[in-house]
Amino acid sequence: MILLAASLLFMPACDSGVPARHPYGVYSPGSLQEGPPDAGQETIRALGLDDAAAYADYNLDLMSELGISWVRLDFIYDAGRFQDPEYIDRVRERGLEVVGNARPVATAPGDIEAFAGELARLVHRYPWIKTWQIGNEPNLGWKPGDYAALFAAGQRVVRAECPDCRVALGGVASLYGGRAAALGYYRRLFDALDGERFTGAPFDVFDLHYYGAAGAAADMVAALADYQQLLAARGYADAVAYWVTETSTTTGSPQPPPVVPTQSEEQQAAELVSRFVAMLGAGVERIAWARPYENYRYNGTDDGYYDHNALVYNGLGSEAARGIPAGTRKLAFHAYRLLVEKTDGFEAVERLGPGRYRFRFGDDRPPVYVLWGEGAADIEPGSTLLITSLDGSTQTLPANELILGQEPVFAERTADEGDR
Repeated sequence: MILLAASLLFMPACDSGVPARHPYGVYSPGSLQEGPPDAGQETIRALGLDDAAAYADYNLDLMSELGISWVRLDFIYDAGRFQDPEYIDRVRERGLEVVGNARPVATAPGDIEAFAGELARLVHRYPWIKTWQIGNEPNLGWKPGDYAALFAAGQRVVRAECPDCRVALGGVASLYGGRAAALGYYRRLFDALDGERFTGAPFDVFDLHYYGAAGAAADMVAALADYQQLLAARGYADAVAYWVTETSTTTGSPQPPPVVPTQSEEQQAAELVSRFVAMLGAGVERIAWARPYENYRYNGTDDGYYDHNALVYNGLGSEAARGIPAGTRKLAFHAYRLLVEKTDGFEAVERLGPGRYRFRFGDDRPPVYVLWGEGAADIEPGSTLLITSLDGSTQTLPANELILGQEPVFAERTADEGDR
C-alpha cells in the first residue's frame, strides 16, 4: 500500500446481526471492571445514578448521542468461565455492532482445553457477534509462545463454531514500551504462530493500539506502515484488515506513569479528529476511542492516565477540586460527534497531502474535507466553503481565503455551490 495516496473503501462487517454503518466505534462503554469496586460505586454516585445497570444505560445514551456504529466489549475469562457484560443485550438493542474480546485475566495459558470449551459455548450464546478477538495486549505479561498457543486454540474454535465470523489478533500495548517494543513483540509472536495449527487463515483482523500524547497522528501512520511491512513479509498482508480498537490521549495533568504532558480539551479534540482521519486515510478499516467515560482509579491508580483520557469527565479526584461536574462532556466528545455527522456514509477517504483529507460519498453529496496544518488549504478553487470548527461553530468564506491551523476544520461547498 502506498501511504502517500491511500484511500479506504469502507466495507461493513458481513454478518447477520447488527452490521457497522461506518468505521467509528468506542472501546468498553459502561464498564467498571478496571477499577476497584469502591471507585466504581463513587463513579455511579457522582452521576446521581442508582446502580451499575443505570450507569451502563447512561453510557449507552452517550453512544447514541455520538452516533457511533460499533463497540468492542470484553468477555473476561477467569476461574474457568467467561463473565458476560451484563448489559450486552441492551447494546444490541441500541443498534450497535459488538466486537467480542475473549480476554483471560491470567498471563499464562493454563488449561487451554477448558478455555476452548468455554469459548465455544460463548460463541454459540451470541451468534450475532461476528468478530471475536482472542486476548488483549498480550505483551503485558504473556510470553509470545504462550499467547500463540492460546490464540491458536481460540482461533480453531471460532472457525469451527462460526464459519462466517472474523478472528482478530490481540492488539499489542504501546503506551509504556513504545512503538519499537511493540513491533519487536509482534516479530517474536509471529515466530511462535508459525509453529501452531490453524483452521484457514490464522486471523482476519490486525489490531493496532496507540495512546500517548497529542501530536501522534503521523507516528500512528508510521507504526501502521511498520506493521503492514511485517505482515507482508509473513504473507498475511493481502488477507488482513487493519483496525484500531484502542486509541486516546488525555486532558489535564495525569499522574505518571506514563509521563504525558498537561493538555487542554482543544488539544485532545484536535488529536481525536487528526488520528482518526489520518488512520482512515492510511487504510484502516475501523477505529475506536478508548473510552467514552473516564475511569476512576484505574487499576487502583489515583488520577492516572485513564482518569483523563475519555470523552466525558467523571468529576472525581482532581476534577472535583476544580469544580468539574460528573458527566461534563469534553470538546473531544462534540468533535467526535461532528466527525460522525459530517462523514457518515462516506465511500472513500483520500489523503491529498499532509493534513489534507477528502471524504467522498457514493451519492450526489459534495465531498467533505478535513484539514489541518499550516498555510492555505488549496482546495475547491473558486468555490465558497462552509467551514465548521470542532466546537460546531461555522463560517462561510471563499476557498482561497481558508488558512489552516493545527486544529482540524471541516470544509464543504455551500448548498448554493453544490447546486451549480
